[in-house]
Amino acid sequence: MSRTLRGADVFGRALLDWSNGGVTPEVVERDDGLFDVGAGPEVYLSGVRGWPLAERQAMGLVEGRVLDVGCGAGRVALHLQKRGFDVVGLDASPLACQAAINRGVSDVWCRPLERLGSALESFDTLVMLGNNFGLFGTPQGAQRRLAAWAKHTQPSARILVESTNAYFGGAPSMDRQYYRRNVERGLLPGHARFRYHYGGEVGSWFDWLFVSRAELRTVIRGTGWRVGEVVGDSLSEPYVAVLEKV
Repeated sequence: MSRTLRGADVFGRALLDWSNGGVTPEVVERDDGLFDVGAGPEVYLSGVRGWPLAERQAMGLVEGRVLDVGCGAGRVALHLQKRGFDVVGLDASPLACQAAINRGVSDVWCRPLERLGSALESFDTLVMLGNNFGLFGTPQGAQRRLAAWAKHTQPSARILVESTNAYFGGAPSMDRQYYRRNVERGLLPGHARFRYHYGGEVGSWFDWLFVSRAELRTVIRGTGWRVGEVVGDSLSEPYVAVLEKV
């Protein structure tokens, strides 16, 4: 029987286990009762050849010093590090940070997004791959955080942010019935609420946001950022957008 532990770092524990050779995937529970087997180490520890096309294309857009936001076990940071970039992995999970260190990421910061502040001034590119636009949780969360980041980053700084259109079957654990339910509740179709199950433990609920390209432009309006180049062709696959200063 699983134990629900308030505030438990269940996904971080999974990442740490995988970094030590574990292979059991996480289970994702949606707030309407759907359970889905997660992506597991095959995705979260994947080398660049196993990444979605948009992520591979986005690597050609990285410049200067890099902050890998929500680095997890460090797959993106490791790739950039091997290419000679000065890159810092960032994650709020102490266990995820330990997993990244185990795998060889040389510089890892363990802190939440809201505690970055003026530390952002030294970075040229912020990378948010792995559908990590969802880290903002809600449209309001994205607007608040991006507006703060606009104040603390260099004029030339940019953000490579990944998301997936919720409407065409590519967003994990999203389906037509669920996004229609969201619309009826006055939410964006790609607004999801999940929690992780792993190793007999259940984590806390968290919000995650998948947005289409058009929704991304709407959400970030007025934050000090605009959408520049977008890579990724298929509507059912992840895309990466370059956010530039207005």
